[in-house]
Amino acid sequence: MKNIEISEVYTLFEEIRELVKAGNKSNATIQTIQPRIELPDLSALDELSDKLDEAIGEIRKPIRTEHHHIFSIAFNKIFYGVIGLCVVCLFLLFTVFNQRKEIATYKDNDLKYRYVQMQGEITPAGVISLDSIFENRRDSLNMIRQQVGQHEKAVIEKAKRLERARLKEQEADRLREEAKKLKRGK
Repeated sequence: MKNIEISEVYTLFEEIRELVKAGNKSNATIQTIQPRIELPDLSALDELSDKLDEAIGEIRKPIRTEHHHIFSIAFNKIFYGVIGLCVVCLFLLFTVFNQRKEIATYKDNDLKYRYVQMQGEITPAGVISLDSIFENRRDSLNMIRQQVGQHEKAVIEKAKRLERARLKEQEADRLREEAKKLKRGK
């Protein structure tokens, strides 16, 4: 069935009412000419249209809906749950802060170790000066970090060259052995 809006239903009933009223007036003129035909009682239709008007008025009234949210200490489970979550969050924040400090210390110690490796040997005075650089002059760390990075790249490149030289030496030894075998075989 097709959905009809309330205003359309209302206009249809108004049109029916007008047709019925017009029919009553025309019936009065027709009755003089034709024999009298009894029309059904249309007062029930008027009552129904009045009730329909009231129903339409009720439907058009806005409905007010109220929402209430209650947060009270009286609800112990909720209160203790919120307090517990806050405590856990604070503990986790404290833990993360301490972990960041430890990680920074580990990074500094790693850089110190790599710098000492780059130098080869270090004296106690050198260790003290290195510690003072890491504690007081943090801007010098970038320079140390770059030096260590360049040294490590150079060491890696040197290791690659030595490995290539070793492989070439092994290839040369293998070729010499094959040459000796070929001389003996003749």
